[in-house]
Amino acid sequence: MKFETSVIELIKKRQSKRSYTKKVIPLEVLNHIKSFIDSYTIGLFGNKIKFTIIEKDFTLKNQKIKLGTYGFIDGAKYFIAGEVKKNEYAFEDYGYLLEKIILHLTELNIGTCWLGGTFSRSDFAEVLHSESDTIIPAITPFGYASPIKTLKESTIRFAAKADSRKPWKELFYKDNFSTPLTEEDADLFHIPLEMIRLAPSASNKQPWRIVKDNEMFHFYLKRTPGYNKYFKNIDLQKIDMGIAMTHFELACNELNMKGKWEVNNFNKMAGDVEYIVSWIKE
Repeated sequence: MKFETSVIELIKKRQSKRSYTKKVIPLEVLNHIKSFIDSYTIGLFGNKIKFTIIEKDFTLKNQKIKLGTYGFIDGAKYFIAGEVKKNEYAFEDYGYLLEKIILHLTELNIGTCWLGGTFSRSDFAEVLHSESDTIIPAITPFGYASPIKTLKESTIRFAAKADSRKPWKELFYKDNFSTPLTEEDADLFHIPLEMIRLAPSASNKQPWRIVKDNEMFHFYLKRTPGYNKYFKNIDLQKIDMGIAMTHFELACNELNMKGKWEVNNFNKMAGDVEYIVSWIKE
């Protein structure tokens, strides 16, 4: 589904929102949101994902299912949750598609916040009547964000260093991992790469590493040691890789730099990083 405005500007504009007003989203807007959610069902690697809008009813004091977010989100009435079977590249596909949805919501001036480890999966699975062979990798609340940041929201952002990003020399490389890629060396691709640098990631760990090889860009995952042990069967850092892929692809498309994604099986591992996929200019 096409964006009506610059996706590069949307990426720059997007910011996690953890506090929401009680303002109801009009039905026609909800229907529009549902239409673009329904257009994102197949990931880049072919995994089928079903996204659903969930509306929380605050008028029911004894509501059985609380849709808990462990105190990280205040006032959210609406959520988007997706279900996918746990196959190869399922997490990358999930991040790739949900980030596109989040950018569409940003275009509508609707706030969002990636939640991977701070929500009750059992609550959402019960609402969705999830099958036993599906998982809910992450969700986002959405709605009209509170104009004033609460102390708790500011504290969470500060603790996660949410407004800081790693420098280029730690993320992007030329030919190999020994040679950092400069913005000058990146030439026209410095904007798509910068859009990766601005991407959200779990606990702001920014696990993506990109190697420029002529007009190919190899995407690698550099894991945070011990990070995944807290989330059992959910690989949050592979979700982050899907988000990075979306930012790069959308920025390239906007700049009319066409390319395709391809997995080069010969290049699976390189030291302490894990190869994911390559983007090749056409």
